[in-house]
Order: sequence, then C-alpha cells, then structure tokens
Amino acid sequence: MSSGGAEGPPVQPSRAERTGAANRRRRIEAIVAVVLVIGGLAFAGIQLTGDRGGGPSPTPSPSASGAEAPSSMLALSITGTSNALLAVVGSGGGRVPAAVVTPPGMTVIVPGQGDATTQAVQTLPGASMRVAVSNVVGAWSAHYAVMTLGGFAQTVDRAGGITVDLPDIFILGAQALGPGPTHLTGAQVGSLLRQRSDDAAARWAAVLQGFLAVPPPVQPGDLTEADDVAAAIAALSSAAGAAAQAVPTEEVGGTATIAAEPALDQLVGGLFGTPVPVRTLIQNGNGEPGIGEAVATRILPAGFRVVLSQNATSFDHATTQIIAIGTAHLPEAQRAKAALGVGTVAVTQVPSGLADVTIVVGRDFRG
Repeated sequence: MSSGGAEGPPVQPSRAERTGAANRRRRIEAIVAVVLVIGGLAFAGIQLTGDRGGGPSPTPSPSASGAEAPSSMLALSITGTSNALLAVVGSGGGRVPAAVVTPPGMTVIVPGQGDATTQAVQTLPGASMRVAVSNVVGAWSAHYAVMTLGGFAQTVDRAGGITVDLPDIFILGAQALGPGPTHLTGAQVGSLLRQRSDDAAARWAAVLQGFLAVPPPVQPGDLTEADDVAAAIAALSSAAGAAAQAVPTEEVGGTATIAAEPALDQLVGGLFGTPVPVRTLIQNGNGEPGIGEAVATRILPAGFRVVLSQNATSFDHATTQIIAIGTAHLPEAQRAKAALGVGTVAVTQVPSGLADVTIVVGRDFRG
C-alpha cells in the first residue's frame, strides 16, 4: 500500500454468485462507496464499543475446534524459474503432515499491494512472501524458507534422488519419463519444474511430495533466506511423509485464475486444523508506505485474511478504527484490536458482502 493514489481494482475472493470480473469490480466499488465513507467516525449506523488501545499486546493464534491443535506451518519458496514455486508445509499438533502448493500464475491479494500473480509474490523478500502466502491459504506460517532451484536440486541429489508420481509424460531430451512413479535426479527435477505446462501445479505438488517422502537432507547453506534457519530445517524434516495438494482454483472472466472458495478454506482447515479466516478490508488512513503488510503481519496470526487493501479517502486519521460489519462480527473486531494493540472498535449495521471487519489505519499504529 503506497501513500499516494489508490490501488487498482483487486481480485475479490471468489464466491459462487460471481459471474465475471466486471461484476466483481462493480460490487466492490458499490460496497466501498456505501460502507466505507471514511470521515472520522461519521459512518452511517456506526456505534463505538470500546476505548482506544494502549501498546501492542500478545496475539495468540486462534485454536481450531476439535481435540487436535493446529499444525505449525512453514512458507516455502523455490526461486530461479519462471514458474512460481510456493507452498506451505505443516505438521505437529497431533496432525498428519501435509503440504499445499499455490499454482503458478494464480492471482492473489498481497496485503499492502493489491492484486499480484504468484510469480510476483516469489520476487518479494522472504518475510513479505510469508505474509502473502499466509494470506492466500488463510493461515499463518510461523516460519519461512527460501531456496534456489539449483539448491533444491542439490538437496535432491544429496538424498540420492527422489521418486515423483508424475501426472503426465515428461520429455527430457530424447527421454520420456512418466507418467506414474519415476525416480528423478536433481537435474531432472530442475528441468521438470522449469518447464511451462498446463499441469505445472500438479507437477510442483508431485515433486514436493516426493521431496518430503523422507526427511529431506536440507543443510543451512541450502537456504538463501529464512527467519530461523534451524526452525525452517526442522519444519521440513518434521513434514516428512506429507501428501501435497494444490490450491483449488477457478477462472474469473476468462482472464484470471483465483482461489476457489469455500473449497480452499475447507482444504486448509481439514489438513492443518486451522479455522476459517475472518475476511478483512484494510484502508491506509495515515499515509505510511507498507502499512497494509505491517497490519497483516499482526492480524493474520490471529485468524484473519485480507480481502482488499487500499488507501482511505484521507491520510489524517489519528486513531485506528476497527469496524465490525454487524454485531455478529464484533468479537472478531475486538480480536483484531487486541492483535494491533491500538484502535477504537465500532459496529456498522450496513451489510457488506465483501468483508466482516474493516480496519482504517490511523497514526496511532506503528508497524
């Protein structure tokens, strides 16, 4: 989110009633015009429910229902190819290890930046990549790791190669490999992941599953970036035996591929034990660059997903406003305030099909 000018129309999270990109954008514009007329607290139907917060407070991750705790998750990025190779892997909490890959070429919402392809996400610094990938899957990754494709291939060779259940025939020079379980060297894995194909997501999922069949022999030098090298390697090791699946997608307007809802949240919740994220709209009301990502870093671990981030109508907001869209979402708004550590909670009765909570960031928030 920049301090000058509003962002371009973002891709709204999918809904069954959407019929195309044009309808979706018109709907967003109408909702923003009706619900988010920002001017202090001059919202129609808004009532204050809390006091201004103090300093930041701890942000516990919400627990999923059921006996098992949510998995600990890692955002993984393999760079060095035009195909975006992004994934989350998770294990722990008594759950079976699992992995979810994001299809190359998918359009996603990057907090603070708006629409972006997964290729663009891959070029971000590791910390920003984690925020974007966590926002896509609707669950926070406690750690992140980045490897080059060359480093990934070297790790494959260190393991003696991996067995990949190829979804289709893979032509490498004069050799045809697959379909079905095929033993591949690091160089063959690199060639497979570099190729552009209609089944790129299935190939990436198959390779990652083969890579995680046993604890991968990742060494600290294999990672080009990580928030905690030892924790990242431990996360990959503990994910051994994970089955990998691709994010379910749908085409919008014949021009964009986006995540299919609610299928994605059902998949992620079933695999990792995470709750359905709270749909959240972020508006930059203080003009500070990068504020959308800073807010997302605070609220995503508390069970939120950013569905739209944009500039407010002005940058003169002294106090952060956290607005529940209906009293049913008041607990979520209060949880967002606890995560941010600042702000005033309010409720509007004006219905919205876009978000459950709106956050207008004021000067009291320091990322």
